[in-house]
Amino acid sequence: MFPKITILYCAKCKWHNRAVWYVQEILQTFGEGDKFVAEVSLCPVYDKPGLFQIIGYKSEDESRVLYQRKMKKSAEPQEEEFYHDGFPDSKFVKVLVRNYFFPQERLGHVDGHAAQLIDGSENQKIECISCKDNE
Repeated sequence: MFPKITILYCAKCKWHNRAVWYVQEILQTFGEGDKFVAEVSLCPVYDKPGLFQIIGYKSEDESRVLYQRKMKKSAEPQEEEFYHDGFPDSKFVKVLVRNYFFPQERLGHVDGHAAQLIDGSENQKIECISCKDNE
């Protein structure tokens, strides 16, 4: 079933708690309606120390790395757009997932500011009435 997401993480670094947290955030945000991710899988990796990567699959033939943690001691060039320092907060992961699978959908509070969509355009900013009333 598609779309789906795979999170690969270094088991030796004990990053399973972080990976599980991202799964929970993704399923909570993309669990129904027009924004539905059919599967999120966790894959512990033992032969690539330090790896933390999120891959999105639109189909068997179409996938893309959405996020990969930069390796501090890597001699390999890391110029690709999916490499990032450290671990992202959940908002950033949600925006990456949305931009890949559902570029025209809004994420509610996550889109509090105009969000960059995958095509480079900006999503229109919509004021949250309940938040506006609390000002």
